[in-house]
Amino acid sequence: MKRFHYFKITFLSVSAGLFAGIVVYRLFDADFSNKDAMIRMILKSLATAVITGAILGLLNMFFKIDKIQK
Repeated sequence: MKRFHYFKITFLSVSAGLFAGIVVYRLFDADFSNKDAMIRMILKSLATAVITGAILGLLNMFFKIDKIQK
């Protein structure tokens, strides 16, 4: 398998899970009347998920850790 496969598997799963988790966690403290705060919360969650997913994906490219059974 190519190294990109390891990056893609890790990046997609970590980013999607982390984004959903952060958004749900922050919705408990959110002020729904402030539209700018909601947009900022979603953008921060997206940035955190993408950066963390990219870092872990790059690490997985080099160490080739594949736990997925075919």
